[in-house]
Amino acid sequence: MLSTILLPLKNLISAFLGHFVHKDFHEALARMTIIDAFLFLIVHAIDKLGLWPRLPVFMGLIYLAIRRRLHQEYNLINVGSTPNGIRFNPADFPFRTANGSYNDPFNEVAGSQGTFFGRNIPPVDQEDKVYHD
Repeated sequence: MLSTILLPLKNLISAFLGHFVHKDFHEALARMTIIDAFLFLIVHAIDKLGLWPRLPVFMGLIYLAIRRRLHQEYNLINVGSTPNGIRFNPADFPFRTANGSYNDPFNEVAGSQGTFFGRNIPPVDQEDKVYHD
């Protein structure tokens, strides 16, 4: 019920605000919830006006927290795989292992040696990607 009301509202707002937001952000804006899109527009306006260094400290911290949340939710790309299955028993590994595995009970390889971090851009095979002038 609520989604039938919010989806057309979101599409209307996206169409109207598409003129104010750079086209590179349209895809990310389309994936956002209404609240996140509203927060994105606030952050985007503050960035375009160059106001954030002049904000009072508390408002600057709120700005940075909102910006961090948006980056974590919509900008990072997971390049590794998350295993699905049975968790390990943390009592079996009471100390840190040498390679950093078994730190997270939900994913034993998280934070271990050789694992991937989230990326801001998709990984690309670099062969034949060098441009010659």
